Amino acid sequence: MDERTSAPVGVYVFPEPLPNAARSVSYPQYIHEILTHAGVCYADVSEEDLEEILPHLSLLVTVGEGTLSDKVKQRLQRWVEDGGAWLSIGGTCGMAEMLGVEPEPPSYQGWGGGIGTLGEGYLDVRHRTHPVLAHLEIPLHYFSGLPVRATEATVLAGVLDAHQRPTSRGGVLERVVQRGRCMLIAPDAVGAVVRIQQGIAVTRDGVPAPDGTAAACDGVLKSGDGGVLDWLFDRQPVEGAPGLSAFLQPIADQWRELILRAIFYLATQQGIPLPVLWLYPRDLPALAHLSHDTDQNDLDRARQLLGVLEAERIHSTWCVVLPGYGPELIRDIRAAGHELAMHYDAMSEGRVWDERSFDQQWRELTGLFEGEAPVTNKNHYLRWEGDTEFFDWCASRGIRLDQSKGASKTGEAGFNFGTCHPYLPVAPDGRLIQVLELPTLTQDLVVFAPEALAEPLIQAAFRHHGIVHFLFHPVHIDKPGVADALRSAIRRARALGMEWWTARQISQWEFARREARWSRYERTREGASVCLRAGQPLPEATVLWLGCVVERVEINGEEIETRSVQRWGFTFRSLIFDAQSDYEYTIELTR
Repeated sequence: MDERTSAPVGVYVFPEPLPNAARSVSYPQYIHEILTHAGVCYADVSEEDLEEILPHLSLLVTVGEGTLSDKVKQRLQRWVEDGGAWLSIGGTCGMAEMLGVEPEPPSYQGWGGGIGTLGEGYLDVRHRTHPVLAHLEIPLHYFSGLPVRATEATVLAGVLDAHQRPTSRGGVLERVVQRGRCMLIAPDAVGAVVRIQQGIAVTRDGVPAPDGTAAACDGVLKSGDGGVLDWLFDRQPVEGAPGLSAFLQPIADQWRELILRAIFYLATQQGIPLPVLWLYPRDLPALAHLSHDTDQNDLDRARQLLGVLEAERIHSTWCVVLPGYGPELIRDIRAAGHELAMHYDAMSEGRVWDERSFDQQWRELTGLFEGEAPVTNKNHYLRWEGDTEFFDWCASRGIRLDQSKGASKTGEAGFNFGTCHPYLPVAPDGRLIQVLELPTLTQDLVVFAPEALAEPLIQAAFRHHGIVHFLFHPVHIDKPGVADALRSAIRRARALGMEWWTARQISQWEFARREARWSRYERTREGASVCLRAGQPLPEATVLWLGCVVERVEINGEEIETRSVQRWGFTFRSLIFDAQSDYEYTIELTR
């Protein structure tokens, strides 16, 4: 079979409209980042190949709005009727009748109007037990999409407008078509992920929280000034901390998961065996990460913190701000197994925000670290200016993971950028920048935010299979209750099976996992088979098979033990093995 067709899932992204033309989806190509991070076995399908490849696929995902040729539409309709599964995001592809919907045109057809657009609003779940939507606890914020009304489709979720008033429009809709099944996600789920987790360009102070807990109007440009989530609708009260609300729901991750759940649901309903390369080794459900910004570079408190970490048997990432600690302490931090990272300072007197200053500090820290260049960075005070230019500064110097998106005020603590997953940011021109961003969810518990905040953040990261990230400054470790709060957070996450990794470990694993390639997927009468080739070693890699009653799984002809796990709300069979570099593994499933 052609390599292009050797996957159970095909993804076709419509070409973006010309400039100044309306569009229902922003950054539609970002669907590939979402599926690659999730480890889904899929093929990228071009417009030229769609008709030819469709018969070889079991599930098709289309992203964006556009019109297919009459020949392809006829082929797609027959394919669905014969048992295919089709997920459309932000478009009807000129096949609204088959999807069971009717697009809503603009209320007034003026210059530059074009297609109807959904605008800003919230997903309103109506079928809360439906597997695609069961992970949602609050209305889900979006920023565009295609307005539709149901004709024959079942409305699983409607939409609320930007003020959370009800509308007659559909949000997530499903329709059975003979032996096949269609699903439409009308809001721009892909663009919502990008807009929420990256925010908008920072050129001036953000709007402060109306309850006084996040005074973003402080005359300092920082990442939070570009946040797009709503202070009222997207935050929730923190139990045990009267008067404090925080971003307790990772909304961008929930959009990611909604897309994944839709794919897994359709695959389950249509009996499609679907392999996934799981996020973490050893079938870990989620991870935890601890970072320390060395503000003031106090030697005694740093050693006190080192003692706490040694007692708890975890390794962390130390973001060192110049002039840094002395050579002896730097060596002791490294010798204890911790990571030495960069803390770019564009806040202190004489420090400015520009690439030349960033480069100079990077070079000085590389010297302080005895020639070992840092691969992780967090900006002092979470300073930020502009859009994605800073990510390019990092990429050109070998920084693999940044932590500068996050909360600099107590009232914006939590998932103010909607995610606890490391992601690749996208430039305005659609280019993926090869630097992972892992947001800083909160700073020192007890000092910056109440300890009560730890539990909901840990639980949310666990529930959405992400990475909970706590920042503790060494300078605060001797304050009453801080060390105890740190110990408690470490133990709570560990009790859920979450390992504590450094940022270096996270980036190394994530980039290595992304080099793995699926090929030669095949469904057989007995089950299914697929090949996986790792570009770098993946010790204790985990592969999941969706929704199969499995009698036997073999890797290169040898039977391997499996177990049943729940991931993203679905049942998978999990198998663990050591994937060697540049070696192909044939995984065969017998049902």
